[in-house]
Amino acid sequence: MSQKNNRNIYSLLNAFSAILLTLVNGLMGIVATRLILEHYGSDFNGLNSTANQVVHVLLIIEGGFTTASNVALFKPMVNGDYNTVNGILAATRKKFLKIGALFFGVGTAVSIGFALMANSSLDREFIATVIMMTMIPPAFNLFYATTYRVLLQTQQKEYVVSFTTALTIGLGHLANIIMITKGGPMWMVRVNTMTFSLLSYIIIVAATKRKNKFLDLKVTPRPELIKGTGDVMAQRITSVIYDSSPLIFLAISPTGGTVLASVYAVYNNVFSILKSLMRGAIDAPRLSIGQLLAQRKRENVWNVFSQYEYAAFSIVFVLLTTTAAMIMPFVRLYTDGITDASYLDSGIAVMMIMIVTAEMIHMPSSHILNMAGEFKICRNIQITTCVILLISMSIGGTLWGLYGMLFSLLLVTLVLDLLEMIYVHTKFFKGKLLSLLRLLMPLLLIGAGVCYFEFQFLTAVSGYLQFVLYGILFAVINAILAVIIGLIFNRKITLSLFRRVLSMIKR
Repeated sequence: MSQKNNRNIYSLLNAFSAILLTLVNGLMGIVATRLILEHYGSDFNGLNSTANQVVHVLLIIEGGFTTASNVALFKPMVNGDYNTVNGILAATRKKFLKIGALFFGVGTAVSIGFALMANSSLDREFIATVIMMTMIPPAFNLFYATTYRVLLQTQQKEYVVSFTTALTIGLGHLANIIMITKGGPMWMVRVNTMTFSLLSYIIIVAATKRKNKFLDLKVTPRPELIKGTGDVMAQRITSVIYDSSPLIFLAISPTGGTVLASVYAVYNNVFSILKSLMRGAIDAPRLSIGQLLAQRKRENVWNVFSQYEYAAFSIVFVLLTTTAAMIMPFVRLYTDGITDASYLDSGIAVMMIMIVTAEMIHMPSSHILNMAGEFKICRNIQITTCVILLISMSIGGTLWGLYGMLFSLLLVTLVLDLLEMIYVHTKFFKGKLLSLLRLLMPLLLIGAGVCYFEFQFLTAVSGYLQFVLYGILFAVINAILAVIIGLIFNRKITLSLFRRVLSMIKR
């Protein structure tokens, strides 16, 4: 099979496995969260959600070293230079041993500190224990498994990680569902999650070693070949602050607390599933494009990139227009009977639809800059947006609470869109700004109208079966709309995408 065919097949497998992981983790997580709300209350649910975000913040320590290692491995992997590959991986392992140990040490201190600061009615010792149990799996992942994940990513075999994680995380959720319905204690929720996460990392390492007999991490490390780690760090910091600060701010705020954090978390969990679905599809081809950039001149990659970008825009259109119709009926169903907090707030839903749209449309531009090793450009953009984020969130969160923070997130994503997408379509690819507008604007403008109409159309559903049927109906309608828009405004690219997908499916 040709290298091009391999790239296409691996991209399809990566997308499929990432979507499967999202569905397993997302849907079973929603069931488990509902049971947590019923049996343990909004306070514990808010703590549980905040614990995940605290860990996410601490992953700043990783510093984006994974991406820098991926880029360093592209050429030697394509050329079959396994001596260099082993040297880079040995340096990667040495680095992650230090990162894992540092993460664990800092995480222990943060667990104690957060327990003292949290605005919660739960015991301080219990809060610290929950945070600590959330820290252990990512620390183990950094210390033991991440080096092997780097190799799988460079080989475009992320599907190994996704399929393994889908299995183990699914079993973890199943264990929690059974445990909660049997009246088990709150702390067992985290024990189950921690245990199955650790199991997934052990399986991933064993599978990678078995399939890559050339692996030898005892060779002399080659850290000089891994470049741009400091520049990637800026991206990591901005991403972590952006993703995690709202929940953490609410959890420690005197006017918020873990109960209000639980309200935000319900909406955030829904949109996290959607973002994971979109990222699963949008991220999948990025490593193929990285390999392509290692083999061709930039101008010869534009046709492939434009198809990739338009596919991403179309996916965003279908999923978020459907979400506009279904989000409030879902929240009504999901929180029915929960009385310790008020969960219905259409303003949060509207703001988050706009935020997620802005988040997703710049991803192809972000990926191509990283895969090309343009880390300094990414660093400068991320530093700019990070400063805006910190200032706007401090002001907005203090003056207007949750809505102020949501407005801050929207502002930052729009600035990031402008900086990255304009750079890619004027500097990285010369003179392609009009092409970008032709790809994006019809979907964006028509999508806004569709969202408004469908948001008004469906106000309530009587049960989960009716919810699923309406969801399928709206998804089909919006997918047909996306195809029609593509054939009217971008016919050539739309037909090329159809041919590419059909060819991959046949193979």
